[in-house]
Amino acid sequence: MSTDTTSSGQSQPVAQLSFPFGPLLLAVLPNSGPVAGGNTVQLLGVGLSGATSVLFGSTPATIVSQDVLGLTVTITVPANAAGTVPVTVTTGGGTSNPVSYTYVDPSTPAPPTATSITPASGPVAGATPFVIAGTNLSGGTVTVNGVPATVLGGDPTGILLFGITPAGTAAGNVPVVVTTAAGTATVPGGYTYI
Repeated sequence: MSTDTTSSGQSQPVAQLSFPFGPLLLAVLPNSGPVAGGNTVQLLGVGLSGATSVLFGSTPATIVSQDVLGLTVTITVPANAAGTVPVTVTTGGGTSNPVSYTYVDPSTPAPPTATSITPASGPVAGATPFVIAGTNLSGGTVTVNGVPATVLGGDPTGILLFGITPAGTAAGNVPVVVTTAAGTATVPGGYTYI
């Protein structure tokens, strides 16, 4: 009987313990997204239960859900200009420390870079399959000595571009240029018609 009283006496104070300090924000997952907002992210931390507001910089986000343990809050990100902003959570216990979130503008893609063309030479008659390696090559067009090559496609990461060389006018080394919506890149060493 006395044992029961002791254990119930011990369990009561534990249940009544409140979080000893304000909310602690550990991470925003994912920690980047489009400038248009509208994407869903999860805030991870301690003492986040009862969140009343989440700010991205000075812009309030929409709270979608939160777990009863105060470890996660799911929110819809508001729109903002490109750049990094602090994210904070406010609960009845106060406002959390800031954690960074980066807004990315997809309308300004990175320009292409080209590091090599394989093979680097082929017959003047053209019709040689080639692979250009680099970065941000997705959707690119290729010219060999100013003449459009036939582009067959590329890999999803934008590091490879496949195509077929056009016919050349004479034997010799000529420039190879990749063009995307974000700019142009010249392949080092060019291409040699033989």
